[in-house]
Amino acid sequence: MVFRAIGVAATIAACGAGMCAGAATADDFYKGKTITLTIAAGPGGGFDTIARTLAEYLGRHIPGKPSIQPQNRPGAGGRVAANWFYNLATKDGTQVAMLGPWSAFEPFWDVPGVKFDPPKFNWLVSANRETSSCLFSKKSGIKTFADMKKPNIRTGSYGPTSAQTQDVYAMNALLGTKIKVVHGYKGTKDTMLAVERGELEGTCGIWASSAMSAYSGPIKSGAVRVVVQLGMSDHPDFKGIENPVKSVTNQDDRAALALIFGQLEIARPFALPPGTPADRVAIMRKAFWDTLHDKDLSAAARKQGLDFRPLEGEKVQAYIGGLFRTPKAISQRAKKILGYK
Repeated sequence: MVFRAIGVAATIAACGAGMCAGAATADDFYKGKTITLTIAAGPGGGFDTIARTLAEYLGRHIPGKPSIQPQNRPGAGGRVAANWFYNLATKDGTQVAMLGPWSAFEPFWDVPGVKFDPPKFNWLVSANRETSSCLFSKKSGIKTFADMKKPNIRTGSYGPTSAQTQDVYAMNALLGTKIKVVHGYKGTKDTMLAVERGELEGTCGIWASSAMSAYSGPIKSGAVRVVVQLGMSDHPDFKGIENPVKSVTNQDDRAALALIFGQLEIARPFALPPGTPADRVAIMRKAFWDTLHDKDLSAAARKQGLDFRPLEGEKVQAYIGGLFRTPKAISQRAKKILGYK
């Protein structure tokens, strides 16, 4: 009886302090509301497709079952959305964003116009973990990473800050290759056509999800092969394919590679702005996690060729926080390798 009395008294005291009302409010807050899902990319691409697909199922997993309204906010490689979301978005839990994973790394490269601090976002989940790759044509004769270290190998790229360029810069600086990047192509599809024509031996910076969807045809036919995967972890679709990044033992080199390829670990991140109440952050983290394990979503994703390997929001938060404890000398070295000034 004594223990029961103490428990009841503690409950009454907590409710008197407003804690019970706060919990009820958190559960009821979203009823009848609309959540805006900002997408840091234009319509029609991979980010947009994933965000809008999740939006169809997210509301059913949030208490009160609010409606979800996707809204594209492209510009400056996602920086326009990240700046707006960090500084101007409503902080009551009704503004969610799918940001570019590279946004978390732009402060390391001293990119002009960055007006946000990535560890201060409330990261909810990453819908996917990716691995990059290099594809080479059959006629190139390149079958192994050792072959990639031979001279006079050319790969293509559509821009100096694209993964097609930066993956090669990282390999040349830290993994022993001497690949020449040929710039001037209009996009990934254009570089792949150049590989097929024999202008290039191959191309890098192809994420696993793209390799296994957009380029599955030439891979299955044997016209091109995935020679290496690049990232801090292996991709399940790339079983048996070498990952030279994982073989690096020098700690400073590994730390630089973690910055360069780190965005792949949080490839499809969602967030709430800084200052959002903690109870609503918790609600939304659970809602996104449950959505990504929704059987109906999984069926829809399979039909669209979408790949989900989610990472919990708490782990995304810890991962990004850990990166920002990287010594300045390491981040400056990675910045130089990638060609940032």
